[in-house]
Amino acid sequence: MKKKIIIACSKDWFLKNLKVKNFIKNKNVILITKKKNLNLSFIDKIKPNIIFFPHWSFKVNPDILKRYICICFHTAPLPFGRGGSPIQNLIIKNFKKSPVCAIKMTNDIDAGPIYLKRIISLSGTLDQIFERISLRVIEMIKILVIKKINPKKQIGKVYKFKRIKEKNSEIKNEKNITEIFNKIRMLNADDYPSAYIKIKNIKLFLSNPVLKKNTIFCNAKIFRFKNQ
Repeated sequence: MKKKIIIACSKDWFLKNLKVKNFIKNKNVILITKKKNLNLSFIDKIKPNIIFFPHWSFKVNPDILKRYICICFHTAPLPFGRGGSPIQNLIIKNFKKSPVCAIKMTNDIDAGPIYLKRIISLSGTLDQIFERISLRVIEMIKILVIKKINPKKQIGKVYKFKRIKEKNSEIKNEKNITEIFNKIRMLNADDYPSAYIKIKNIKLFLSNPVLKKNTIFCNAKIFRFKNQ
């Protein structure tokens, strides 16, 4: 690979994949995982052809967006599903699959034109979904490094998601066993607050769910907290 690229990723799920690990060993690939290292002076020294953002939790300096080709990845059928926690919001809305979109980054979140799309299943736990996404993202990165692709404007009605917060992890208003199962599995990954049931001053954190007929089998961690 002759082109020099930066991969900026603030979450570990993407970097766990073996194909990703092998790819970032390339001498022309520079990995950035810390917010402080994604600055214009450092990037200007590298002079990358493209900066890829598989998962970046921070606002990117507009000057970086102006000076370099910046491509991020978002799992949603854009323009439906811009914004935070797209996987969780899609599962709540009973989506069974979704495109992973490679987007040209702009100052408007998830609003840029789309280079490529790859469909993934939304079945299984969040860990398993992340594994599928990482495979599709590295596949698209390899294509975008080699081929010149003109991104196409998003078409359709814009629908924005709200980020799922820790307080939304409580199992409380779910209507049936499937909704409970979905809440547990969609939060089943590192760096995400596990789904929990609160009973007085006890929280039961649930993970690794398996749904068989009308029964959920899962791991539970019991935590006692002081009443506020």
